[in-house]
Amino acid sequence: MKKIRTPQELESLRNSLLQKRDPNKPCVRVCIGTGCRARGSLDVMKAFKDEIKKQGLKIRVGVKQTGCHGFCERGPVIVIGPKEIFYQRVKPRDVPEIVSKTLLNWEVVDRLLYVDPAIGRKVLYEHEVPFYKKQRRRILANNGRIDPTDILDYIAVGGYRALAKAIATMSCEEIIATVEKSGLRGLGGGGFPTGRKWRLCREAAG
Repeated sequence: MKKIRTPQELESLRNSLLQKRDPNKPCVRVCIGTGCRARGSLDVMKAFKDEIKKQGLKIRVGVKQTGCHGFCERGPVIVIGPKEIFYQRVKPRDVPEIVSKTLLNWEVVDRLLYVDPAIGRKVLYEHEVPFYKKQRRRILANNGRIDPTDILDYIAVGGYRALAKAIATMSCEEIIATVEKSGLRGLGGGGFPTGRKWRLCREAAG
């Protein structure tokens, strides 16, 4: 990949990436976060690649690894787009059925659905799982959607736009004020305001 020198070049690359992608193409996203890995998600990922190749479906369907979805106790978890069907505790032996039924025909593999313990109802879509339902993800909104090892996948969803804007058009004071206004806090447990931390560092002597 050639060096990107301006925000315009970044946006041009993003547009070219999006033009090559079919948003309606079925794609299974396999969580490879630590929790899911411990439960065998890498084997699940391999099983999907092998099965898709075996059935000659590489053009029709896709598979990608993603970052942690957050629901580690139910791992390995997968989400099948674009319908966002959520399967949990998936094993390699489940993969042929998932490919043949869900990826090709949008038929649901009922036993892999999450059951809401409060009402005993099976949940089909990721956003309807109670664990996710009340979450409002900001910084990690794309975590379960992109391949963390593929920089182009990140750029395609708008990655580095804020960085490009900050470097090309904003002063240090404007950047700090924007972070302060955002309300972002640290993840270390204390919840210290990020903008305040940045301002203290900028105003520190030396």
